[in-house]
Amino acid sequence: MAMIKRATTVLGVAAAAFALTMAGQGVASASGVLEANNADFLDGDTLYFSDSGRTNCAIHANGDVGCDLTPGMNLWGFIPISDVVIDGSGLPAHPTFGLTGQHGRPGSRWLSDVPRPDGNVYAGTHFDYAGVSCLGGQPRGGGLTCTSKGHTFTLGMNVQIS
Repeated sequence: MAMIKRATTVLGVAAAAFALTMAGQGVASASGVLEANNADFLDGDTLYFSDSGRTNCAIHANGDVGCDLTPGMNLWGFIPISDVVIDGSGLPAHPTFGLTGQHGRPGSRWLSDVPRPDGNVYAGTHFDYAGVSCLGGQPRGGGLTCTSKGHTFTLGMNVQIS
């Protein structure tokens, strides 16, 4: 049953992404996942967002994505980290331990702050920008997942990278 529910959610996100591509604007999917209108989050050619104030992220026009994390986030359950990035196709997602500076902007627009149709049960917000796909802002701690350049990171109770 859980596998069917997960497959339905993935199909809903795919349908929303296709609809966004065809319509060129933000849409809601049957699963309640909303496609963000990138223009609402762009500053120049960088897209900034916050996942409910817990993480501040940026997606750059070259396909790099990075998020600053709240204290207490751990990689593999035990290595404390302050950020995670995807900044090269030859590297998996990885922390920089703050050495490359801040990625996001505190006070950025929240993923949950995307207009939705009446009666739409919010199940998260999805971005497609510069070859980066991010899904986050999901209620009840659903986390944030971003994919770029063939690599992925997921932020939840702990950080997962590939």
